Amino acid sequence: MLIKYRFLGLLSVGAFCMFLACKTQLDNQALSLDPELRTGKLANGFTYYIRKNKSPEKRVMMYLAVKAGSILETDQQRGVAHFIEHMSFNGTKHFPKKELSNYLEKSGVRFGADINANTGPDETVYQLPLPSDNPELLNNGLQIMRDWAQDANIEAEDVEKERHVILEEKRVRQGMQQRYEEKSIQLCSNGSRYGSRLPIGTEEVISKVTPEEIRSFYKDWYRPNLQALIVVGDIDADQMEKAIKAKFADLKNPEKEKERPIYRAELTGKNQYMQFIDPEFGGIGVEILMKQKQAVMATTSDYRNALLKNLLGQMINARFRQMPFATFTSLTGGLSAFSVNLGTKPAETQPSLQGVWLELRRMQEQGFLQTELDRVKKSYQQRMADALKEHDKTASEVLIKPYLQHFLTGNIAPGIAKEYELTSQLLPDITLTEINDLLKSYLKDTDRDIIVKSSEENKAFLPDEATVLSWIDAVYTAPLSPFVDEIQDLPLLKKTPVPGKITSLEDFGKIGVQKITLSNGVTVWLKKTNFQNDQILFKGLAEGGASLYPDADHQNAINAANVVSVSGAGNYNAEQLSKLFTGRQVQVSPFVNDLYQGFSGGSSKEELATTLELLNAYFTEPRKDQEAFDVLIGRTKEQLANKGSNPAQVFMDAVSLVLGNYHVRKQPRSINSINAVKLDRAYEIYKERFSDASGFNFFFVGNIDLETMKPLLEKYLGSLPAKGLKEKARDLNINIPAGRIAKTVYKGTAQKSSVMLVYSGPFDYSFDNTFKMNAIADALKISITQRLRDQEGGTYTPNVQMSMTKYLKSRFSLTISFDCAPQNVDQLIVSAQDELNKMRTSGPSAENLQKFKAVSKSGLQSGSTNNGYWLDYLVSRNINKEPLTQFFDYETAINNMTVQSIKQVAATYIQDKNYVKLVLMPEKTNH
Repeated sequence: MLIKYRFLGLLSVGAFCMFLACKTQLDNQALSLDPELRTGKLANGFTYYIRKNKSPEKRVMMYLAVKAGSILETDQQRGVAHFIEHMSFNGTKHFPKKELSNYLEKSGVRFGADINANTGPDETVYQLPLPSDNPELLNNGLQIMRDWAQDANIEAEDVEKERHVILEEKRVRQGMQQRYEEKSIQLCSNGSRYGSRLPIGTEEVISKVTPEEIRSFYKDWYRPNLQALIVVGDIDADQMEKAIKAKFADLKNPEKEKERPIYRAELTGKNQYMQFIDPEFGGIGVEILMKQKQAVMATTSDYRNALLKNLLGQMINARFRQMPFATFTSLTGGLSAFSVNLGTKPAETQPSLQGVWLELRRMQEQGFLQTELDRVKKSYQQRMADALKEHDKTASEVLIKPYLQHFLTGNIAPGIAKEYELTSQLLPDITLTEINDLLKSYLKDTDRDIIVKSSEENKAFLPDEATVLSWIDAVYTAPLSPFVDEIQDLPLLKKTPVPGKITSLEDFGKIGVQKITLSNGVTVWLKKTNFQNDQILFKGLAEGGASLYPDADHQNAINAANVVSVSGAGNYNAEQLSKLFTGRQVQVSPFVNDLYQGFSGGSSKEELATTLELLNAYFTEPRKDQEAFDVLIGRTKEQLANKGSNPAQVFMDAVSLVLGNYHVRKQPRSINSINAVKLDRAYEIYKERFSDASGFNFFFVGNIDLETMKPLLEKYLGSLPAKGLKEKARDLNINIPAGRIAKTVYKGTAQKSSVMLVYSGPFDYSFDNTFKMNAIADALKISITQRLRDQEGGTYTPNVQMSMTKYLKSRFSLTISFDCAPQNVDQLIVSAQDELNKMRTSGPSAENLQKFKAVSKSGLQSGSTNNGYWLDYLVSRNINKEPLTQFFDYETAINNMTVQSIKQVAATYIQDKNYVKLVLMPEKTNH
């Protein structure tokens, strides 16, 4: 336990020296890795990490990390590291050709959604989640990792096919964001090697690189002394360690191995300025980066520094009302930055930037207040306590990432128990002076980059470097008022609720659900789980929503909940609520959509009463705040004005219009539509939507105590107003139009097209039919990926989605989508339609149906141990008026599906007579 600074005046000189020695010892104490983590290194240099973790049960996550990325490429190899990542999925020693993905998909592990990999400048990481209760599959998972480590085949035929896929991946990335990254990274990395080593590589290298050149990079850098296997999950750690030693001990390092150089982006002390002009950029953007060296995490002193930075970030964020104008950000090459980033209308850049900087100046000169620091300290401590409570329920995919960073960067992952201990020791002694000094150290005038952005037509509004600096300088001569930390100590509600009564309680024992009916007509569904130790999720909704209002009122209705959310409830405005609940697990979000109004949120067990009280406040005492409304509307207009000419956004706006049959409610958001939102009318609609609770159903899932909840439900839900109306939503008849429709949108200059093929119509909604329709979409995605990507090399990630509705009217829509070269649009559409025709005439292949069944069963197993899954399940059963016990029929329904039964459903519903073809083409094409 640390001696507090305030006692120093009572210490003798000797005791004072002892105190300093102890404090220095603590500051310099090396952090140790999580004691629940087992680590080791084989004789060949191969590193392993093993951690037993039972959340989720019967699952394990494996990472293979290689300290080899694009930074190691020569100029003639740019893109090879990423190419190898692709080739690792195209055949290995024990899984040739496509056997690897076929084997895993038959086992319920899906490429992309589950099995994946990523290439960065400094590393390549492969991830493989598996069921851990199948010894054969677990052993083969290790074999796959072993093959990736040194036995990828990289055959000439496969290289030729995959280069087309990688070129399509590069095409998908084309656009303003990619162009910005390619230009800005050279500035942000201070002219270092990182500025010319984006992992996607160059088109020239991807198009021409030979299999021999790819194998050469693989042989040089895929070696055990640069590799680690990280295994976290529901496994026996002793057996896993034994298996790893047996499987990876024979990996060989090259006889004449190349030295693995360490590259860094260094601070230069210089300031830099850059203009980014792009036809798709809307408005004006200004980004100011004040760069520092990226901190390491190796000692308790490092941990304390990170804690200081975290607290400062929260305090800055709170000052800007959660809008990220000023944030800490990581850069490539070992640099980080304190960044100021904003987008404005062309003529409003100066006042916008000066408004942000004036607040920074206030923090810089006046410092923060003790109340602000106390609040974020309390919040941070509470979050650590909450994380500690879930120590045995933390998901493996969360635990594994810090271990990965330890291997790649050396940052220590001490584990939540140690972090909680460190936080408890260090947090009390962090002073306001330290926080204020830290901010001053970040607001510096060296190692500063200024980047300004616009389109060509707005270029005249771009400030040069001197102008930006003059704007900032002018802030320091302006009058500066003191910051007022507006806090209050009042009850949340203005009026004490008059409790209702529980009139009935029904137990659905098989599914573990209790149904409670309250005296005002509110129905509550409770499901107790132990998936998390201290989590309760909820959702409440009633029919009606914006559908009950005329088209002229649609914008007011659909924005009504947003207007109240920024205003607050009860005795507190939104900002005061944010301060009141800082660090506490109290979350309530009202919503009004086209068909429903309601609430969603979550809570800890301890905060459940407060959460329900806040829900009651939003229901019965919503506030109306003109200033908050003006800020909301202003920021929304700013976003719309700055969305620019993004081709993807223009295309999706067109898609929404066409599929919505050009209904006024499907018009894209615009300045005019936002101008239609009026505070008084939106507030009035909100109050109307929440004036009658009698039709509401509330669903609570989590670590619930029924007896504790009963009086809370009676007080906060049973007291809600009830008129007995139990309204129904109005069918607005907004459906995907019947017939054959085609629309092409021409936008953008990148040689990239997007395609959406939509089949829709009426649908006989039943339990079996929904499973079969989902099987159609899943199997079709597999076959279309095999055809369009693997065989034809025409696209990177084709997608197939099935949507089905039952409420109001039963309908379905099947959407096939992909990006590709403009000249390949027609042929790829023909290929996609051919695969759909095969589905209607022959059904899915037996192999693809088996894959769907395996994935569905795996998803059922992992999903059913998740609170969010059960909340969605209960809500959907209620909306569709389906029995709660359907869950127990899932596996039978999956097993009973046949190729013939799926073919019949596909032929019955998915017909060419209702077909919409939507295509995005560049404004100028090369053909």
